Amino acid sequence: MKFKTLLLTALAACLIPALAQAEGRSVGGDQDGQRKGPPSQKERGERFANTDTNGDEQLSLEEVQSADAKRLVEHFDKIDANGDGQLTKDELKAAHKKRPKGKGGPKGGKCANCKSDA
Repeated sequence: MKFKTLLLTALAACLIPALAQAEGRSVGGDQDGQRKGPPSQKERGERFANTDTNGDEQLSLEEVQSADAKRLVEHFDKIDANGDGQLTKDELKAAHKKRPKGKGGPKGGKCANCKSDA
């Protein structure tokens, strides 16, 4: 009887992380399944690729709107440096570096995605 209890307890302990991942949550992470901290370079690249629905390596205003990227829509014209109606990765990187210091960053003015100030 003790062996069955011990075996079932060990099995349950092994299944908890798998069940948490199956629900989209991370064990020890946020309860709502959201990632902690700034997105990684890989995550930003994936987000760009997912938003770029026609695969032209540029984001149109329509693509950004359909991705429900509210801040990007709001600042689209400022980010579009050459005014061609498309955002490239280089324009997004340049706009990110131009962000005002001390705005919304969790590190007191430091850009959360960069090693140096924004």
